[in-house]
Amino acid sequence: MSDQFFYVQLKFTPKIGTESAPMTKQHEAVVEVPKYLVQRKQSEITKENPREKVIVLDLARRAALGAFPTVPERVVGLYDEDQPIWYEDRPHVMNERPCDNEENGTRAWRIV
Repeated sequence: MSDQFFYVQLKFTPKIGTESAPMTKQHEAVVEVPKYLVQRKQSEITKENPREKVIVLDLARRAALGAFPTVPERVVGLYDEDQPIWYEDRPHVMNERPCDNEENGTRAWRIV
């Protein structure tokens, strides 16, 4: 288990498709979220006291959607999400190539 990062895989299934922007395929990404960033977010939101994994998923979701190639594919409300898959160790795709998107230290790799 990493002392510095959380690793999570997200799968997005489009809710609908339109003629002008058909979105019929699922998108998947693995995301690396720094633990220091999660701890900082927790300290900023003291009134709500969100659980650690809730913050990780919020940060991971934004980074993952930002990794998709077109603007219509990056809209949060257009997807249903499968259960996230949590990893103890860094998934191999992260070592094979550079990330597809980075936001404030959170990095995402599309799974193709």
